[in-house]
Amino acid sequence: MRRTPTSRWLALLLTPLGVLLAAEVTAAAAPPQGGGGFDEGGYIQGSPGIVAAAVAQDDFSSDFQLSWPWSFGGGWMFARGPLFKATLGGAFEHQIMFFDRADFSDFNGHSLHFLAESRIGAGNNKVWGYGLMGFGPGVTLLHWNNSVFNNNETFGGVNFEVGGGVQGIVYRNLFLGGEIDFDLGFYFDGSNRIYDNNFQYHTATL
Repeated sequence: MRRTPTSRWLALLLTPLGVLLAAEVTAAAAPPQGGGGFDEGGYIQGSPGIVAAAVAQDDFSSDFQLSWPWSFGGGWMFARGPLFKATLGGAFEHQIMFFDRADFSDFNGHSLHFLAESRIGAGNNKVWGYGLMGFGPGVTLLHWNNSVFNNNETFGGVNFEVGGGVQGIVYRNLFLGGEIDFDLGFYFDGSNRIYDNNFQYHTATL
C-alpha cells in the first residue's frame, strides 16, 4: 500500500480552514446590511399630534372647528434601488373634538380611525419624503354631560387618509418627521340622532 505524504494530509485538513478564513474576509469587506437608518425592516411609529382643523362638514355640526390628534402604528419598510422606499402598515388614530359653543366638560366628541396605510417616496438612508394613503373603518363618539342631558351616541363609518411628509434619522434607528394629511370621514346615521340622515366631516391634520 502506498503511503500518502504528510503534506497531502495537511493540505486536506487546512483547505476547509482556508475556505472559512476567505469567507470571513469577504464578509468583513462587504458593507453591512440593515445597519441602521431607513433601510428595509420593521418600524413602530407614534405621533403626539399638533392640531387638526375642520375643513368641511355635511349634516354634522358647524361648531366643530378643531381637534387634538394623536396616533400610533407600525409596519414594514421596503427599500429598493438607490432611492425608492415604501412602507405598508397599520395605525390607530384618535382625534379629541372641540365644539365652539360648548364647554368640553358639557359636550365633546371623539373620532377614532383604524387604518391600513402606505407611504411611498424616495430618499437615502438618512432622510426621505413620501406621499401617504390610508383607508379603514372609523367611529364617531359624541358625549353629552350637563344638567339637562347625559348620553353617549356612537356612529360607524369609513375614513380615507391622504397626505405627505418628511422623515429624518436623528440617532441610529430613531427618526423624527412631520406630516400633513387630510382625513375624510363618512359616517352612517342612527335612528335616534338629532341630525338627519348620514353625515361627514373632513379635517386637515398636522
